[in-house]
Amino acid sequence: MQTTGVFVLLVLALLIGLLVARLRGGTLDALGRIRVRLGWLAAGIVLALVIAALVDSARTVGWIAAAALAAALTAANRRVPGLFLLFFGLALNAAVIGANHGQMPVSTAAISSAGVERDDVASSRYYTLAGDDTRLRVLGDVIPFPFWVAPSVLSAGDVLIVSGVALFAGLAPVRANRTLRARGAERARRRRQRQRATATTDEDGSADDADADTRGDRDGSPAATRRPRRPTAALPAGRPADASSSGTSTATSVTKEPGRGTGP
Repeated sequence: MQTTGVFVLLVLALLIGLLVARLRGGTLDALGRIRVRLGWLAAGIVLALVIAALVDSARTVGWIAAAALAAALTAANRRVPGLFLLFFGLALNAAVIGANHGQMPVSTAAISSAGVERDDVASSRYYTLAGDDTRLRVLGDVIPFPFWVAPSVLSAGDVLIVSGVALFAGLAPVRANRTLRARGAERARRRRQRQRATATTDEDGSADDADADTRGDRDGSPAATRRPRRPTAALPAGRPADASSSGTSTATSVTKEPGRGTGP
């Protein structure tokens, strides 16, 4: 019943955390995009806990290994919320289990408050009733959890583990979604900057071409580079050339020669 109660509490913490994250704008898609360094250590933690639950002689070693792997995972992912609490909870449980020969001590007073059968705890190979010879008793199962589905007694380490899972589920999707939105906005801003820079470059190139044409006309550049000139309008038609010529000839012929009379 103890193990079942902790498992139920973990599931509830995960679901409640995801619900809170959804209400705050987080999404499962964003949660799936979280980059976890050394993610294989999480599988190692689960494997170590499974070995500790199935092999009596390896219970203490399994909890210590799980705590060590959780410490490495936390160190590699310091910004991921909840991992530190997870590591700290595993470390506390590993310490108390190792100090009591591979079993978790359970407070008899907490058993009565939670509604757990005393015989179930006494006959379990994972738990032992706390007594005068119990070590690190305060770190054992001393917190009653009278949940109607699976009543149990929790330790300080169990509370930290559940809190770490709830914190991760409640904060990680929200932060990841905000990060994705910020990156999208940054990409859009850079795209707009590139478009404005391209438009400015095109305008500057057109202005430079116009200036070059103007300088070519002023400096006497070849005709191929000059702008085409407008055709000159035709002048008004004058008097016929022959009439002008005849008039001139007549005027010359009637001019008096010196010393000659004009007639009888």
